[in-house]
Amino acid sequence: MADKVVPMDVRGMVVSWPESAPRGSVTRFCREHGVSTSWFYEVRARARSEPALSAMQRRPRSRPDPHPQAVPVAMEDLAVRVRKELADSGWDCGARSVRYHLQQAGLEPPAASTLHRVFVRRGMVAAQPQKRPHSADRRFEAALVDEMWQLDAYAWRLSSGESCAVFNLIDDCSRSLISYAAEGETAQAALAVTCKAIQAWQVPRLVLSDNGLALNPSRRGHQGQLATFLQAQGTKPITGRAYHPQTQGKDERVHQTQQRWLRAHDPTDTLEQLQGLLEECDVYYNHHRPHQALAMRTPAQARAERPRAVAPLPPEPRTAAEPDPAGPVMKLRKVASNGNLIIGKDRVSIYLDARYHGTTVAVLATNHTLTVFDSTGHHIKNIELEPGRRYYGNGRRGGRRTNNSPD
Repeated sequence: MADKVVPMDVRGMVVSWPESAPRGSVTRFCREHGVSTSWFYEVRARARSEPALSAMQRRPRSRPDPHPQAVPVAMEDLAVRVRKELADSGWDCGARSVRYHLQQAGLEPPAASTLHRVFVRRGMVAAQPQKRPHSADRRFEAALVDEMWQLDAYAWRLSSGESCAVFNLIDDCSRSLISYAAEGETAQAALAVTCKAIQAWQVPRLVLSDNGLALNPSRRGHQGQLATFLQAQGTKPITGRAYHPQTQGKDERVHQTQQRWLRAHDPTDTLEQLQGLLEECDVYYNHHRPHQALAMRTPAQARAERPRAVAPLPPEPRTAAEPDPAGPVMKLRKVASNGNLIIGKDRVSIYLDARYHGTTVAVLATNHTLTVFDSTGHHIKNIELEPGRRYYGNGRRGGRRTNNSPD
């Protein structure tokens, strides 16, 4: 074992340490000079059997350098080269991805943690202390293939200066990219991407999106084209909480991979060229790229192996002219202190406004609609009831509530 780097004067004091030193003096000496007691007694033992000058000298390492269990330099160089090739191609190049590709080549690479240390030592990894640990994530995953799809889009600028939107529709269970398109961010484009996926696969049970106008503006107070189409197929459109993109985290992760691929293969002057690159990316992403959340299987393998959901049945058509059996009913209800109005046996919650808290309002209820009036008969809002929906907000972003009660 090699000696510590300790000044020679300190070594000289250890070698000439008096046998009659008081109890506890060794501990105090070691604490003052920053050395361990085990090192102190090791030097003292050498001083008894060797000349003083020899005992004061540093000892060389007793094991060969590098260590016998160290990763061979050839394996390190190969791992570094694979990482660089993946990065230059626009694909994920972390330690697990590099290890997967080395295994696919028939090699026996070291553990991913060992490869990560190699990349850190060679200056290929930038520290990212702002990232949360995986233990802080609250993950969810659909149990069946085609049980839930996620739809989202991101803006992309062509080299010609034209801006467009890239839509990605993925299956939540298998992570497979089932439909994509480079279009304008419109409701028609979102509808076209979804129809293409349904024709290729089947009708899903749920479609998760954000609250964008082109996707699902129900939280903004009105129904979108895509949501209307999905409900007609028997699919339930759902959205994440406003201003909370982590709900669509799987789709956001696909965006990151896809954007890295596109940047590595620029320039693209037209939408047709961009669509061609997306098709190339789709083949590699679904059939060749291992996914860490799938135990390093590809999305295509997960889609083929995992159980599939049963497609939903479209709802029974309702005759618009058919009257409600019970007819409209007028009810008086008191608004809660948070501005919410709770009504019906299903306890449907309707947000009116904080200024109405504590007041009594009149509700004209049918089987399909609710109309709310204040105590003076002034109309407040209409609600078109949706099956299974329990909360109806005002579509605006939440913020600090002010107490603006009516006089």
